[in-house]
Amino acid sequence: MKNIVMVLGIGINERGWAGVMSKHGRVVLIQLSSFEHVEIWENGTRIYNGPQKKISYWMLRMDQGSFGVIFTFYRTLKLILKHLRGEKADLVLAAFPGSELAVKLLQMFGRVHRTVAFLADYLPARGPFLLRTHRRLANWLTKVATTLSDEVWVLSSRISAKLNLKETHVMPVALSHFPVSAGSREEIGYIGYPSHDHALDILFDISKRHNIPLNIIGNAPYLDSIRHLAPPQTIFHGLLNDEVRIGEILAKCFCGYAIYRDVSSNSYSYYGFPSKTLYCFASNTPIVITNVAEFNENFEKRGVGHVVPPEPKAIEMAILDLKKNYANYSQAIDRFRVEWNIQVEAFHQERISALLQK
Repeated sequence: MKNIVMVLGIGINERGWAGVMSKHGRVVLIQLSSFEHVEIWENGTRIYNGPQKKISYWMLRMDQGSFGVIFTFYRTLKLILKHLRGEKADLVLAAFPGSELAVKLLQMFGRVHRTVAFLADYLPARGPFLLRTHRRLANWLTKVATTLSDEVWVLSSRISAKLNLKETHVMPVALSHFPVSAGSREEIGYIGYPSHDHALDILFDISKRHNIPLNIIGNAPYLDSIRHLAPPQTIFHGLLNDEVRIGEILAKCFCGYAIYRDVSSNSYSYYGFPSKTLYCFASNTPIVITNVAEFNENFEKRGVGHVVPPEPKAIEMAILDLKKNYANYSQAIDRFRVEWNIQVEAFHQERISALLQK
């Protein structure tokens, strides 16, 4: 059986992706974020689910300041060597420059056969001088790390264009399906790292006026600053990485909220992927979203949600329509999931076969 390692963060259906990859070999899924977590998958089934080790705030800040070339580099080396159990990795996919450099070192010593650099984001160099400088250096390091990999996968062609990467493959993310009950859908769900750009103040106002309960999954200093604006029936769930629990929450929702105020090319969301939509679609929850990433360009055509301008009235009308016609949107999501996952399977069959045959 082939050994495949995936070094990722959270938010892009990593477990569903590991399930797809595990049809091609034994997969060690390493999640590096505000915590450290490892799972092992074989033949579409998770056979090991390790504990979540919380990483201290200051350690994370130090790692971000050093572009991940110290702490993330070390964690990647340690966890890959530990879970390979002395065996060689046939394929390693890494999502961070520090991890990509660690994997390249292992490849130089013959412990890894083929490597894939995975790019989920591009951060425009904007803001104060120090932030602009840090982002320019981070983007340069990302470009260097990708040139050392055997292949580059991106979530959006816009990332390739901005970084001027010549040979990349746009990877469709797997859509999972959480079993949902037939109970009523009366609530709205938001999942993410809240900021002013996410327009939660607009959602709070709409919810108050229409008496709609809210579920807020995630946490950030900005959320604490506006928590007093939330309607009384709001539940703040905090940061969650338990897909079962997230599915239970969203299974009560007729609408997923994915609004971004900045829809220009100056925004990170323009280049990335609205990962919150993956959780919503897995629970048959349609989306109200602004026109940001490539993934949501056809949401209206597919009938899985509304793409609106970041204006309160347009957002409100879209939310009320999803509530009124939820059944139609749920059926459309079922069709979309099947059609989308066909191309997911085809992509991985083609690329993994090509990589492992080299």
